[in-house]
Amino acid sequence: MENSIKFQTPPNCGWIESKLNDDLFQHVWTCIEQTQGKSFKPNLVGQIDKSFQIEDIDDKLWNNVIEPCIYQYVREWGSSHISLVTNDPMDYKLDSFWVNYQKQHEYNPIHTHGGVYSFVIFMKIPTKFEEQAQHSNSAGARHPYNSSFVITTLDIFGNQRPTIYKMNPDYEGTLLFFPSQLNHMVYPYYNCDEQRITVSGNILLKTLKPKPIERQWK
Repeated sequence: MENSIKFQTPPNCGWIESKLNDDLFQHVWTCIEQTQGKSFKPNLVGQIDKSFQIEDIDDKLWNNVIEPCIYQYVREWGSSHISLVTNDPMDYKLDSFWVNYQKQHEYNPIHTHGGVYSFVIFMKIPTKFEEQAQHSNSAGARHPYNSSFVITTLDIFGNQRPTIYKMNPDYEGTLLFFPSQLNHMVYPYYNCDEQRITVSGNILLKTLKPKPIERQWK
């Protein structure tokens, strides 16, 4: 009789990648053009000159993309990443929504977001990763990072495992939806006078309050 073998994979969670259809992509552009408000830079760690608050007109992005992503995420990976003690149903809201205008040499250091979920949508990517990788600071490196968007996780040994999104115009209209605690960063690009434009948002739990835990003392 052969010995039985089982392969064990530890539990983990990931993120959602989605491509907006043309109607929703244009809707986000309309939000940028029509609702751009006060500077959002004081709320961010990004070393980026211009970031502005915007609004989701008629909640169209929320109703058609963001809220469905929440429930798809929970079905796939559960909600163990949400540290909340409550017996009440969870209700979510889009708490903040903003646009970033990134210029060459600007960057966003490794960071997380507030809330329970966050997202980013790549609206305009003026560079090609393969060309950026040929600049002198990156050429010949084992892993070129110029112009990339990177999500960083840890493996079971505690080693960093970056997932590198090699930014090209093909990523325009792509949405990444992830738990807000997920570490991510944006590397600078070079020799391009056009701006990279992205929008981001944070999602909070709405109106729910943690219930106190009653301790039984003996």
